[in-house]
Amino acid sequence: MAKSQTRKTCARPGYRCTHCGEWHDELLTDIGCGLPDAVFALGYLERYRRARYNQDFCTLDDTRHFIRCVLPVPFTYRDDYFGWGVWVEVDRATHDLCLRCFDTEGAATVPPQHGVLANELKAYRKTTGLSVRIELSDEHRPLVYLLPASRHALALEQRRGMDERRHHALVEPYL
Repeated sequence: MAKSQTRKTCARPGYRCTHCGEWHDELLTDIGCGLPDAVFALGYLERYRRARYNQDFCTLDDTRHFIRCVLPVPFTYRDDYFGWGVWVEVDRATHDLCLRCFDTEGAATVPPQHGVLANELKAYRKTTGLSVRIELSDEHRPLVYLLPASRHALALEQRRGMDERRHHALVEPYL
């Protein structure tokens, strides 16, 4: 190959999984937050003393209540969505309602609930505290949607969807 010619290489789509170590041919379609930021920020002993949590529910100091949800952002280039696994802070009544309805038939008939995001998503500016509508489901974690009046970049992207370029840029820091 002559010096003036350059070989163009394309990065192979996909990622190496941090859990199994294997290469997966498609880009990530979800990223989850392990805990609400207020709980994650605590040291190990403080978290042990002050928080009770599992994969779906969390209580901090018996006064703050959280539920794990999925915030879907639809793709514009394929039939699917990118799912942000987020924690939503709710009042005790909503927390208890979600706990009662968890994994039961009829959860989808419960009217939408309200809460606020409890995680900063580094792909966007300040997301903690954004108001959301929570829709319970019979089949999966509750889905959350930013309110229609929100002009936040995440809300706009949730309404408009993301193209392939944005999808790749979004997950690149996590690969």
